[in-house]
Amino acid sequence: MKNKFLQYTLIGCSAMVLFSACRKDPFSGIETKQSGKSYVYITEAQENDLHFLPFTDTKTVTVFTLRRDAANSADLQKSASIVLTQLDLAAYNTAHNTTYTPIPGTLATQTADPSIVTSATGVTFNLAPGVFAKNYSLDIKGPEFDPSKQYAVLLAITNFNGYSKMHSPAGTSLDTILVTLGVKNIYDGVYHASGTFVRVGLDQRTIDEDKTLGTVDANTVSSTAADIGEPITLRVNADNSVTVTFVGASLTDLPGPFTQDGVNVYDPATKTFTLHYQYRGGARTTEETLTLKQ
Repeated sequence: MKNKFLQYTLIGCSAMVLFSACRKDPFSGIETKQSGKSYVYITEAQENDLHFLPFTDTKTVTVFTLRRDAANSADLQKSASIVLTQLDLAAYNTAHNTTYTPIPGTLATQTADPSIVTSATGVTFNLAPGVFAKNYSLDIKGPEFDPSKQYAVLLAITNFNGYSKMHSPAGTSLDTILVTLGVKNIYDGVYHASGTFVRVGLDQRTIDEDKTLGTVDANTVSSTAADIGEPITLRVNADNSVTVTFVGASLTDLPGPFTQDGVNVYDPATKTFTLHYQYRGGARTTEETLTLKQ
C-alpha cells in the first residue's frame, strides 16, 4: 500500500475537481456507444489507504469524493439521491486474507453536512441541482487510534438514481471503495536501498535506489523485493530480527523468510534494515541494506 501524507495533514485524498461539470468525456479516447450518458462514480475508487502521524486532537479528513458527470446541463440541474451501502467487511477480510477492523464511532464520525446522511447501513448523498461533486469527510480523534489495528469501511453505490456506472480505462468499476485508516509506525519512511541482487546463472545487479516503506501495522512495513518492484513485507520482531514475507504474485514459489550467510535484522540506532533473503528455490538472492533518509 502507499504513503501520501505530511504531518497532521492528509495529502493523498482527492480534492474536488474544479472544472466544468458538463461532461464531454471523463477520459480521453475515441467515442464509444456510451457517449451521451451521465455518470456517477467515486473518484478514489477502489481503495484509499490513509495513514497519519500520531496526533492528539481531532482532524477533519476528506476520505473520498462522489462525482456526477452530466452529459448535458439538464441532467446537471436535476436533484439526485445517490446511495452507498456498507458491505460486509468480515467477508472481505476472508476473501482477501486481511484483518481490517470496522471504524468505530468513538474514533471517527461524519463531518456535519446536511446533504449527506450516514446511517448504520451506509451513506446517502443528496445532490442539489448544479452540484456535480461532494466530499465525504470524517472527524477523526487522534487519541482513539489503536496503532496495532487498521480500520476500514467498505462502501458501494447501490442506487445510482438513474445515472450510469463508470469504469476506468482499464475496466475497473468506480462504484466501490475501501477506505482504510491507520497510524504510521516508527519504521515508516523513505529509505536508501543498497546491495546486490543475483539471479543465479543469469546476472547480478547493483541495488542503488530510494524506497518508500509504508505502514502495514504497528510492526510491519511494505517494501519491494530487490530492484524488481514486486511487493514484500518486513515485520520487525521483538528481538529486532526481521521476517520477510513475499506478497507479490510472482514471488509465491516459496514462503519467506530465507536466510543465507546472515540474518534479516533491524538496527534501531541507525534505523537500518539489513536483509538477506532468497526466493524461487534459491534462484534469486538479495543482499540489501535499507537506511532511513534524514
